[in-house]
Amino acid sequence: MTALRRSDRVLITGGAGYIGSVLTRRLLNNGLRVRVFDARFFGDGLSGEEHPLLENVHGDIRDVDLYRAALDGVDTVVHLAAVANDPSFDLDPALGRSVNYEALDHVMRLAKESGVKRFVYASSASVYGVSERPEVDEAHPLIPITDYNRYKAMGEEILFPLTGDTFETVAVRAATVSGVSTRQRLDLTVNMLTAQAVLAGEITVFGGTQYRPNIHVEDLVTAYQRLVLDASLGALNARPLNVGNENMTVGAIAELIARRVGIRTGADVALRRTPTDDVRSYRLTSNRLTTVLGVTPRYDVADACDDVAEAILDGRTPGALTDPRYYNVRWMKENTDAFHAG
Repeated sequence: MTALRRSDRVLITGGAGYIGSVLTRRLLNNGLRVRVFDARFFGDGLSGEEHPLLENVHGDIRDVDLYRAALDGVDTVVHLAAVANDPSFDLDPALGRSVNYEALDHVMRLAKESGVKRFVYASSASVYGVSERPEVDEAHPLIPITDYNRYKAMGEEILFPLTGDTFETVAVRAATVSGVSTRQRLDLTVNMLTAQAVLAGEITVFGGTQYRPNIHVEDLVTAYQRLVLDASLGALNARPLNVGNENMTVGAIAELIARRVGIRTGADVALRRTPTDDVRSYRLTSNRLTTVLGVTPRYDVADACDDVAEAILDGRTPGALTDPRYYNVRWMKENTDAFHAG
């Protein structure tokens, strides 16, 4: 897949979020017209961003009429908007179901009816649940163990049957994301442990033996970028795509971060282990990412640790341990009314 196309307009739901704000800027730099559709429930990673090819729509994907209007003239949809991760979902299951599942029927169906040619869906590698297999590729059975990853899997079941001659589809099963964004999150494994190491001099490891696949936000965005730009999805059409890089235990991630931050700050970082009921453990294989899409990840967990540590130390993430804007659950607790308005 080497030939590139010029999209008429890309609609990114959740385009002001942790991943979306990085992707939006990347596609603008590619010369594409980008329409961002985002309720800004979790902040605005595009605040102050001005670009002649950028259009911002402040809206909730559950608003059918507003979403339908936002599809006007759109060639490609990248659907990132969601209540992200298990703790956030568990805090308000009804909200999570309405955004992550019930809205999907009209989000996907209306895209096809409106003449959209390609739909890129942000699924999740968490759909694999628990697996002892040394390699988990896209053919591995889905064993979702929480509502969050169950609804992600059900979204794929809604999307793929819509595929047709004029409507390409793909589902991105991304590993746990890390690194720096203008809508920074510090409730993701690598980012959270790095913040603890830099500011508290101590890392709390929940469990430690669970395997987690990891992907740097810049590499994930590169995958999305190619899925938007390539002339055809080819062998990826109507199929899932794993996007991951390193598979590491949570304990190994913590040890790596402790070493790197200790070197950077000149102070020892202590490790404290505590039990956990989080049994999710799996190792992701992303061969299709390289062999079919042509994307080879460039950044690893060490790079993400360094990036986040630098962002904290140079003042880009003030209040990193206490400010709720970096932590979805804390933010949801403090802004309950906003999530249920209308």
